[in-house]
Amino acid sequence: MLLILPLKATKRIDLLGTLSKWVDNSHPHYKADQISLDIKRLHSIRSDLSSSLASSSSHLYALKNNALLDLIEYHACLVECINRGFPSDSRDADVNGTMDANLHFAWKNAFEEYDGRNEEEGQCSQRGTTHFTFERACVLWNIAALYTFEAGTMEDWGSKEGRMTIKQKYALAASILRHIRDLTKSEKEADLMPDLYQDSLEMCQRMCLMQGQMAAYEALKVKLSEPSATTSTYTLLAKISSQVANHADKALEASQGLSVKDKPSSKVWGSHFKVLSMLFRARAEFLQSQVERMEYRYGYEIARLERTVKMAREGIDFSKTEGFVKVVDGPSLLGKVPENLQSLLVNAKERRKKRVEENNSIYHEQVPVSNSMAKIEGMDMMEYNGGTKDCDLPVEFMPPGLKRPMFASISS
Repeated sequence: MLLILPLKATKRIDLLGTLSKWVDNSHPHYKADQISLDIKRLHSIRSDLSSSLASSSSHLYALKNNALLDLIEYHACLVECINRGFPSDSRDADVNGTMDANLHFAWKNAFEEYDGRNEEEGQCSQRGTTHFTFERACVLWNIAALYTFEAGTMEDWGSKEGRMTIKQKYALAASILRHIRDLTKSEKEADLMPDLYQDSLEMCQRMCLMQGQMAAYEALKVKLSEPSATTSTYTLLAKISSQVANHADKALEASQGLSVKDKPSSKVWGSHFKVLSMLFRARAEFLQSQVERMEYRYGYEIARLERTVKMAREGIDFSKTEGFVKVVDGPSLLGKVPENLQSLLVNAKERRKKRVEENNSIYHEQVPVSNSMAKIEGMDMMEYNGGTKDCDLPVEFMPPGLKRPMFASISS
């Protein structure tokens, strides 16, 4: 039911040697011996990360080895390095000394599990890996990936507090991915890895928004069993369900972007987005049928139920096609997509049959055609307000959040 953003694995590099060489030969103000402690700090954190980020699916191992805290600290250090004149884009790689110093940051394509493990698969140009913005983007990706893992598998989807935390983590992950899009938008695709293409980043960002919206849906769904549930409760839940589908549609659209549509990962994730959109649009129609019932609009109730049945059938049929791949991650209370669609279909058919009989014998209301009914507009619950005034990232991701500042030995 839930997708988890895969990790970008890395390997150990001689950052101490190559960065020291670059600083001595090319930095406009510093020599390596002036900032040796800072270079050693970068090398040490990155070496730890190369051990904890072992594969695209090693989220739990990474968390147990404090990778999340290391990534956040490392990112803040990288930002300060960029602020101090360290290389920040690929355009100057041929002239700024990074190629001569053999300064390269090594990362794997996060989607290698889907797209292949060939050594050349998913690699960008050599100059694309020489700068600190590329390193930042990869670090931020992994922070977002760990947040999606925590939200999807470690938090309590059954409690109010758990759902609130889940929603916040997905919102932060989406904000991080949007930030990576801004960081890399001026880079040529040849200088990027496929997982950092704009289409891929938008697909993943929308996935996070979709799943956070699902947490909001689960939170309000609990209230339907309460005696205080009103038409407003059903109306709001229908809108929230519709917005899950809207995010899924946007994610599907991004997965079909020219730069990524032929990737197996885009096809697998795209099929998941499509069937989730079908499920939550059908749910929205079913919920709206309840509103029509409570407002004595029996003809419209029947029409909404007919829509529900049609959408649920389409979703079930699609989930049986060769291109659909079941996603098994996520808490059991969310269930599995095909089973949810089947349950919804059965309930809607039974209710429609009963309402048609009642309408024929009692109410005699006209059942409107599908196209005449108003579309259920979505209500987005996924705004993120956790950044600072000048940045959409939390303060702990930035230099002011460092407990031990970088370049403390150098006067500003």
